[in-house]
Amino acid sequence: MHTGRNASFILSYLLYHHRKAVNYYDLLGVKSDASMDEIKNAFFDKSKKLHPDSDPSNPALHNQFVELNKAYRVLSKELSRKEYDFKIQNPYSGSQAFRSTSSHATYESTSAQDNMRYWEQFRHYQSPEMTAERKQERRNRNFRLVAYCVIAMMLSIGAHLIFFKKLEEVHNNFMDEKDRVITEIYNEAKEKARVNGFKKQSEILRQKHAEFQEKFKLHNGGEDK
Repeated sequence: MHTGRNASFILSYLLYHHRKAVNYYDLLGVKSDASMDEIKNAFFDKSKKLHPDSDPSNPALHNQFVELNKAYRVLSKELSRKEYDFKIQNPYSGSQAFRSTSSHATYESTSAQDNMRYWEQFRHYQSPEMTAERKQERRNRNFRLVAYCVIAMMLSIGAHLIFFKKLEEVHNNFMDEKDRVITEIYNEAKEKARVNGFKKQSEILRQKHAEFQEKFKLHNGGEDK
């Protein structure tokens, strides 16, 4: 009697826990038909964001990171993933669902220490291939960034040189034109002064000649009388 009640209680508890549990696919941010590579990449991306070392002041990251590891451990193995898929597709399928959930619960309980050990290993774990690839990608990105900066700087210097050269050319042309106009005005004024001076001298000579002729006429007229 107690055994039947215990089994019923365990079944109810597991079903309730299943309803409240987070979907592992949603936790990793992948679709239910995602490939193993997609699951692996999603796990690495998520684990970097949820790793406790990324924000030691946030204690909630530890539980989230543990749940993320559980999701990856289940979905990264074909057998446990099939059991999990069957469980989420048939949440109320009776004894089969109970057996699947029980096996998964047993798997989670027996692998608790493995989870912690895996978590500790992940803290210091770096894939040499991944690290080399990312380092090369980072070097290429930094090289491109430096190249873009150098090109932009050279273009800026070239544009400034062209601008200053054009500005100097405009300034020189302006000064040359100014000197030409001033010289032209000076020469014109000089020529006018020269012409005016010649006219003035000619006028003075004509006046003196007229006065001389007037005096000569008066002198001749007196002698005739």
